[in-house]
Amino acid sequence: MAQSAEKRNDSSASVQDLEVQIEALKDDIAQIARTLGDLSEAKKNDMRDTVQRRASELRERGEATVAGVQDRGAELGEQAADAVRRHPAAAMGIAVGLGFLVGLMTGRR
Repeated sequence: MAQSAEKRNDSSASVQDLEVQIEALKDDIAQIARTLGDLSEAKKNDMRDTVQRRASELRERGEATVAGVQDRGAELGEQAADAVRRHPAAAMGIAVGLGFLVGLMTGRR
């Protein structure tokens, strides 16, 4: 009988040890979950910052391109106006010719 009482004590001690280990494991898993959440939040913030920075760079490049195109368009407009002032008869002939061609292309449809 002394052996069975000793076995019960050993058995209950090992069950208690197991419960303590399980509780520690639960705490460790909860800590891992918090750490993973923090890491994913940090990664999300890093990605958002990267996307915002790239969008800003692209917007600046687009604005610079638009400004360049506008400047070039203004230059071409000034050159065309100068050409018309210097050669009004040629400009009138070109305009009539282009009008004729556009009329032919749209009239046959």
